[in-house]
Amino acid sequence: MVLLERARRMILSTLNTPRCAMAARESKNTCRQRGRSILIWSALCLLIAGCTVAKVVVVHEPEQPPAPLPQAEPAPQMQKDKNASAARAQATPKPAPQETPTAPSRPATAQAPVPQAPPEPMPVQLLPGVTILVSSDIPAYTRVSSELTKQLTKRSKVYSLDGDVDKTDKAMRETQWSDREQVVAIGLAAARAARELSGKQVIFCQVFNYTDYDLVTPWMKGVSMLPRFSEQLHVWRDLNPSLRRVALLTGTNQQHLLAAATDAAQSYGIEIVYREVHSDKETLYTFKRLAPEVQGLWLLPDNRVLSAGVIRALMSYAVRQRKEVLVFSPTLLKIGGLISIEGTESDVAAQVLARLQQAYGQREIPGPDVLPLTTMQLQINARMAKQLGLVVPAKYRKLAYEP
Repeated sequence: MVLLERARRMILSTLNTPRCAMAARESKNTCRQRGRSILIWSALCLLIAGCTVAKVVVVHEPEQPPAPLPQAEPAPQMQKDKNASAARAQATPKPAPQETPTAPSRPATAQAPVPQAPPEPMPVQLLPGVTILVSSDIPAYTRVSSELTKQLTKRSKVYSLDGDVDKTDKAMRETQWSDREQVVAIGLAAARAARELSGKQVIFCQVFNYTDYDLVTPWMKGVSMLPRFSEQLHVWRDLNPSLRRVALLTGTNQQHLLAAATDAAQSYGIEIVYREVHSDKETLYTFKRLAPEVQGLWLLPDNRVLSAGVIRALMSYAVRQRKEVLVFSPTLLKIGGLISIEGTESDVAAQVLARLQQAYGQREIPGPDVLPLTTMQLQINARMAKQLGLVVPAKYRKLAYEP
């Protein structure tokens, strides 16, 4: 359109020039010839201008380039992701700029809590005074008392109750009001009396059926009168490698004892055939019924279901039936026992002192309800072993004799 406008102006300017006016004056023909030439030239210009306009329309007219925009808008999904990223970035707190610290002497790290070690036991020489209550004047009790007084020297006070009510009352009154905080009760009668004390720590020993009298409390615990069951069965199995089934008879409330005996027996492949009995006569009757099923009897010192007469009858029946009997006293070897295993008074006293040392200064007595013994006194009836066809191992021959 711009070129057409320029052509039109050229034609008009040409027609209006002075030269055209002068030509009109000179001659008519000359003016016509010039006018014809001008028309031809003008027509040619118009033709060229038309061609130029047509070329511009074909090449550039379909899409006129738009004015440049600041920035194209992102796609909707991209915009959503971008907004989510911006939100997350805004929600996450930016770490504060860290300054380069000067080198400290030690890094500031949290220390793991160190477990508190159990308090060291009080040495026997430093233990304060101890009261010793002895149930009666029998060797199993007096020997333990003698061992304790030997270790405690003059810091112990011994009361022998002897089954006397007046003696017991006097001993308990003096013990309760004494400044001695720890008490040792030897035997069942002494342990039952000590159970009534308050504000004292009590260690009992030489007591078998302690569960019947609720002797175990946080401030009152004991020492067993028997060596470990595993050690007893170890000796029995050495003497008779084919031992498989053993009878065990006790009175009531001996679940803890049964569990310990069963666990020890399983490690040697021995089955415990257990029966709970309620009298000495029932003990004898039950053993006679079990005898055909077992190879031996494990006799424990439960005086609730044993008596001197029943023990003799048991041993006599076992000898006739060729049954092995593990007994708790060497005096029973004379009437048919095969093996005698018992604790030693020195070991009982040592375990009692260990408990006193651990408990001193504590609110409660630490450790198990009853602490087992660590040593045992072993004797073997060589005559019974021979009758039963058993060979005493060489390591036990010094402990075997014929009663």
